[in-house]
Amino acid sequence: MNMTLFKASLKSHWKFVLGVTLFILMFVVIAISMYDPESAERMKQMFEMMPDGFMKAFGFDELGSELTSYLSNYLHGYIMLISPLIGSIVLANSLIAKHVDTGNMAYLLSTPNSRIKIVVTQMMFLLTSMTFMFAINIGVALIMSEASYTGLLDISAFLQLNLVAFLVAIVVSGISFLASCIFNDTKRSLTVGVGIPVLLFVAKMISEISDKLENLKYASIYTVIDIQKILEGDPTYVVVSSIILVGVSVLLFAASIIIFNRKNLVI
Repeated sequence: MNMTLFKASLKSHWKFVLGVTLFILMFVVIAISMYDPESAERMKQMFEMMPDGFMKAFGFDELGSELTSYLSNYLHGYIMLISPLIGSIVLANSLIAKHVDTGNMAYLLSTPNSRIKIVVTQMMFLLTSMTFMFAINIGVALIMSEASYTGLLDISAFLQLNLVAFLVAIVVSGISFLASCIFNDTKRSLTVGVGIPVLLFVAKMISEISDKLENLKYASIYTVIDIQKILEGDPTYVVVSSIILVGVSVLLFAASIIIFNRKNLVI
């Protein structure tokens, strides 16, 4: 890994990474601030007044009246899925394809750094950024929950849920990064890098809205984030899901490195 390139990427993208992190954090703070253990049932009834399709699509239909279920469904029904998705898409495209498209890759390749070192450095910056987004928000959620409602949050279950959600986000990052390494222009990189993750997300949303299209959930990686199953305490599910997600991520990023190292660059 080249630290000079890593620092350059950090300098170029830190505002965006911080912006996405703070956007998610805003909802984390709002979610915890809204929770009231003494009126949790009334809060649940308030959400139930919303259209049924809206409730199911955004995970509000199973909020529950206890903190762990409420916070998990509130955040992982939508916010902790779509925000990292957007973040990974933008970063993945700008770290490789945009450099090729603008001609900056020619400068990078003129330095005493191999293609592998360059692509691995950009990959590590992407993974570090995604880790930062999740770590800050999970950390704040735990601190606020324990400070405001000591003992009400099932920390183990909440961490397991976020582990699976994080690994799904890494897989999505891998898809976008692979597209960025395959194509030499941002237009095609974004078409594939945005198209596939968005289709996976939409499939998940539609499967939850319509019973007739429920089988679409099997076409979406987001279905792996089974909130209820994880919160019920199924360690086998978490372990198996995590192993599969890590395996898929390794394949995607390994393919990205190999393809970028071997392909003809138009620079």
